[in-house]
Amino acid sequence: MARLLFLSGQIGVAPDGSLATHFEAQCEVAMTNVETLLAAGAMKQADIVKLVFYLTRAADLPTLGELRRKRWASPTPPAVTTLVVAALARPELLIEIDVTAASIS
Repeated sequence: MARLLFLSGQIGVAPDGSLATHFEAQCEVAMTNVETLLAAGAMKQADIVKLVFYLTRAADLPTLGELRRKRWASPTPPAVTTLVVAALARPELLIEIDVTAASIS
């Protein structure tokens, strides 16, 4: 049986409520948040089939690419969409991630 997991609105806010001011740290925390939720859903990074990244600054695209390749490299990479948007829900947020994961049990 196939299982799907949809994660939306994953931002760079740590579990303690803290938020870094620079992009790389916010991105790392958002990715950790995704990994935590995947694990809670009995899934792993390899189960990701689609990623959507929302960035507020185009200048952060190279850093996102580096972090994504470092943390989520895969021989069968997921579909990826990256959008640069005018703003997110809070002005200090620099990244938001949506994920679709699929697993066959």
